[in-house]
Amino acid sequence: MQRLVLLVFAVCSFGARAQELTGEQRDTGLGFEFTVPEGWVGARAEGGYVIGHMTVPGAILISGEHHADLEALVRAFSEPTNDGNSVLEAVQPPEVIADSTVKVVQTGTIEGTAVKVIGIAKLHPRNGNTANLLALAPGDVFGVELEAALYALQESIRYVDAPIPMETVEDDADIDRIWQERLSGTRLTYLESYSSPAPTEGSIGGGYSIDRRIDLCPEGHYKTGSQSEHNFSGSDVSAYGSDRTNGSGTWRAVVLSDGSSALRLQALDGGMRDYHLGFEDGKTYLNGQRWYRTSLAADGPDYAPDCP
Repeated sequence: MQRLVLLVFAVCSFGARAQELTGEQRDTGLGFEFTVPEGWVGARAEGGYVIGHMTVPGAILISGEHHADLEALVRAFSEPTNDGNSVLEAVQPPEVIADSTVKVVQTGTIEGTAVKVIGIAKLHPRNGNTANLLALAPGDVFGVELEAALYALQESIRYVDAPIPMETVEDDADIDRIWQERLSGTRLTYLESYSSPAPTEGSIGGGYSIDRRIDLCPEGHYKTGSQSEHNFSGSDVSAYGSDRTNGSGTWRAVVLSDGSSALRLQALDGGMRDYHLGFEDGKTYLNGQRWYRTSLAADGPDYAPDCP
């Protein structure tokens, strides 16, 4: 089961009320929308969302994944986790309950704390995008309120237009000349950070930071770099981690079949990814998120793309 690095949020009572996301949430980047149950609150996290309650132990993690088919989804939910800090195994094989929806119950430990996890996901019928939901709490306090919130969230999932999976994209789109000129020779930077002290004894405190960059060279080449860090601690668990990724290839600004514009990155390994483009009040948006657009001429060498 994936993304367990974020599940340290849930080992104790949900302590972070910053952001206070409630009601309907729409995320075209992940490809779905959902509704936070009444009485619960959410917060953005690396790769998705964390939903919690001030009095109900545990939390629910929502993330976006891509699976080739139902068999691949079942296989992913069957895999045990053993990364040195987290050890989890399925109580029984995953269950396909309805409409390509898969459920699994796992038990084990995180940082030595006995936990129970219920995972549930519904496969998108056309493109394989999946909203994965994981409810987690210490095994002795995993209650009916947490499980009911999990099912309510799952029932509220609605898939929306999102970047087309790289496996299905045909590279025959027309060039968007305006965006091609606007992006050429620029660096795009996405920054996100979050921190929260533990509001009560025994709850989780900590935070994370994200720094993503895309350098778009005039010759049509790009370089990407991403760095993320997290640091959480509580009376029963603590965790720190960091991750760096890099990539390179060629780029174009294209017009998609629906008339919208996208930044298309063609990686050297053959993979392709589209970011839907938006421009409002002089600000640049990729998949609905604000990215800072800088260049050598306007902002100096420290903020210029790394180009030959």
